[in-house]
Amino acid sequence: MTTPHPELDSFAKAMVEARVDGEQSMRPMPEPAITIDDAKAFQSAVFAHYGSPRVGWKVGATNAAAQAGFGLDGPFYGPIVEAVVMRSGSDLKKTPCVGAVEPEYAFKLKRAYPAPGEEVSLETLKDAVDTVHIAIEVIGRALGHQDFANGIGVTMDFGGNVAFVVGPEVADWPHQDLVGTAVTAMVDGETVGTGNGEPVMGDPINSVLWLAQNLAAVGQQIEAGEWISTGTCTAPVPGEAGKTVSARFGTFGEVSVNFV
Repeated sequence: MTTPHPELDSFAKAMVEARVDGEQSMRPMPEPAITIDDAKAFQSAVFAHYGSPRVGWKVGATNAAAQAGFGLDGPFYGPIVEAVVMRSGSDLKKTPCVGAVEPEYAFKLKRAYPAPGEEVSLETLKDAVDTVHIAIEVIGRALGHQDFANGIGVTMDFGGNVAFVVGPEVADWPHQDLVGTAVTAMVDGETVGTGNGEPVMGDPINSVLWLAQNLAAVGQQIEAGEWISTGTCTAPVPGEAGKTVSARFGTFGEVSVNFV
């Protein structure tokens, strides 16, 4: 049995306080230093202290450049809690914990996946998907110290998830081009970036498949009704008070968040 890090509980409480009041914790890396395995335990502890039910998962660092920036050799994931789910067009207070906006595709499952004994494959996953939506993930850091500006810090802190903004459904999603459809990021209506679904593991559904495989490896599954925010389609757009950040996904529609 792995011995918990001696500062797990106090760090977890500090991270929850930062998320609630918006002021980053500036605690440096403790001794002994937190490892990536410790970071996963910290994530679970933060979730336990937060007191809001999980309604989904986010996947981050879905391409090689992002992974290199975090010092990781693969993607990471974190929980999305009910308290941070918002409708498109909602207001979000800009605090030091709030960083940037990422336009993403979000999948919602109609059943638990994978079921016991079920093969994890694109075919079985497609059967488990209920709907696909355009969305915005707002990312940020509860841990402000530079020691945590890496894969360990982001893993500890819900994968950097601050808010999840749900936009319109992509009608008839299995027959739509989620890879090639142009995604335009805008600030107050002015284009600031473009992209598509290709940086999301080559296809956003691959992000969901990766998550299912990694959860299954530790005896977990994606539950019925949960969301999966799959990874950004454009470069992140900084959130600034008084600005509206929006994203247009081809003919699928627009999704936005207002920073106040």
